[in-house]
Amino acid sequence: WEGGIRVPGILRWPGVIQAGLELDAPTSNMDLFPTVANLAGAPLPEDRIIDGRDLMPLLLGQSQHSDHEFLFHYCNFYLNAVRWHPRNSTSIWKAFFFTPKFSPEGANGCFATHVCFCHGHSITHHDPPLLFDISQDPRETDPLTPTSEPRFWEILE
Repeated sequence: WEGGIRVPGILRWPGVIQAGLELDAPTSNMDLFPTVANLAGAPLPEDRIIDGRDLMPLLLGQSQHSDHEFLFHYCNFYLNAVRWHPRNSTSIWKAFFFTPKFSPEGANGCFATHVCFCHGHSITHHDPPLLFDISQDPRETDPLTPTSEPRFWEILE
């Protein structure tokens, strides 16, 4: 499930971006708009909330951390997961409210339909949500419980 966030990006801008710079910070396609607007000297619209963040501090090596404390994962317009990297923490928490039912069983996708649906019989709701510390479990194979993680309910809150 974390695969969408862990897709590498390669950027090249001689004289601006340091060659060989490697970053391990979550970013998003929604960050491209504020980055390009900043580079063009254009102000961001003030009549709406812009979820993206300017990537230049990361790309210039001025910061090692993304401005995203939270990243919200949607399946169509349904909120299915939230990724939280608390400031000044090495933990990266991810909570799933529902997950797709992959097919065939044991697959990592919905091969029969070529797309995973986000509602009805195509998903499994989780109450309480599945919780992972993806800094320790990047494959999201061992969900945490209130017994295994003393701060379980605090983190979900």
